[in-house]
Amino acid sequence: MKNKTKGLIAGVAGIALLTGGSTFALWTASSTVAGGTITNGNLAIAAVGTPGWKDVSTDRADRGTAGHDISLATWRMVPGDVAEGTYGFQVALEGDNLVANVGVDTTVGTLPTGMSVTYDVVSATGTVLANDIALGTDSAVRFAAPRAGQAAGAPANAAPTIVVDRTALATVNPTSNMTVVLTARFDAGTAATTSASATTALGSLVVNVNQVRTGTDFVVPPVVP
Repeated sequence: MKNKTKGLIAGVAGIALLTGGSTFALWTASSTVAGGTITNGNLAIAAVGTPGWKDVSTDRADRGTAGHDISLATWRMVPGDVAEGTYGFQVALEGDNLVANVGVDTTVGTLPTGMSVTYDVVSATGTVLANDIALGTDSAVRFAAPRAGQAAGAPANAAPTIVVDRTALATVNPTSNMTVVLTARFDAGTAATTSASATTALGSLVVNVNQVRTGTDFVVPPVVP
């Protein structure tokens, strides 16, 4: 009788293990598919060429269409003069949703009375995209990368937008696709000898290309609860 009881208890314990104390191996199947590789885009800028300055004062009889080359080391500015400095830059953008604003800054000491300095942004084809922007202020000029990898959709690219089909900076024979022009003006109405022998010290030119997700290409994303 004792042996029968022991067997019954062992059988009940085995059923308990099968039903609640362990996991059944039921049917299962699997398949494998390649995950793919996500590649990030690129945003880069570099100065190209040698900056050059010109006297572009509009009232000079011999001005011509381009003005005259000058050397800042020896040229002396007087009221009524306008001088332009041209700086070339190479910009690379790669990214289907990549849009960037252009800003220019430089360290400028206290300007002499009658002096002002602004900047323009000019495209590779010579089109002025931004005119007389204060240093330290972002312009409305935008760069956009082409949407080469998207099956649908098209960027608005509203003016002034430059579509840059360059994925990396060229290291051999680089050419500029953007020009920044600094314009220094000495007001012709500056009285007497005000600001005579004064100097306008321009520091290193800093051109920023800042990615944005605003403007005609983007909307405010919905709030996800």
